[in-house]
Amino acid sequence: MGATAASTRLHVTTDATDSRILAETSTDDAPAYDASLFGSGASTVRGARTREKLVAAAATCFSEYGYTRTRICDIVGNAGVSQGSFYRHFANKGEVLLAVIEPCVRDLLSSTRRLNATGMDDREALVQTTTAYFTTYAQHRHLMRVTREASSAQDGSGFAERWLRIRAEFTARTTRWLTRLRDEGRIDASRSGDLVADALGAMTDQVAYTHIGLPASAPRVEELHQLGRVVGELWFQSVYGTRTP
Repeated sequence: MGATAASTRLHVTTDATDSRILAETSTDDAPAYDASLFGSGASTVRGARTREKLVAAAATCFSEYGYTRTRICDIVGNAGVSQGSFYRHFANKGEVLLAVIEPCVRDLLSSTRRLNATGMDDREALVQTTTAYFTTYAQHRHLMRVTREASSAQDGSGFAERWLRIRAEFTARTTRWLTRLRDEGRIDASRSGDLVADALGAMTDQVAYTHIGLPASAPRVEELHQLGRVVGELWFQSVYGTRTP
């Protein structure tokens, strides 16, 4: 995890039937990402407060109703503001969802930061990284499920295009890691590149969606660790093959 000190934060899952505390070890400073993908903030203190209300209300509505069934009137009603206030901050439902998921994306990027840490390229490091990713995904699993729904809605909001660009940030991080391993002679050239990075990311995302996002209740901590080990081993075999790192 580099030279940055680690801290432990506690999160509670939002399942009414299966709430529990999940511990996460993460770095204090979140990695950089393109914040412009999530929209711009308000220019005044009052506007910022209204925007925060709308984002919080949207998060509640999306988690409860899903993307398609959530209406703008639901969001403004929950926030206690006018519909005109909504459109002063967001053009459509897809834009407010981007603002809602920004903390989720930031946490997911932070959870996988160790992938690029020097000396963390062995099998156990990959297991730890994928376990951290799945643990973080579980903390945001309702919104990650909504994100999957919104990305296929094709409602003209532009969400799908923005989401692909956000996902590309994860792929770019993996590509940089693979390139470094290739340049150091630690992996074959055929095991590096954008397509390999994208395939590994797609596998991980699909496992997270089907085993964490879709089930009625949140997975137990030991189940997250099992997922992390299985997928981490798959990453190791896919990247290193028969080589010893």
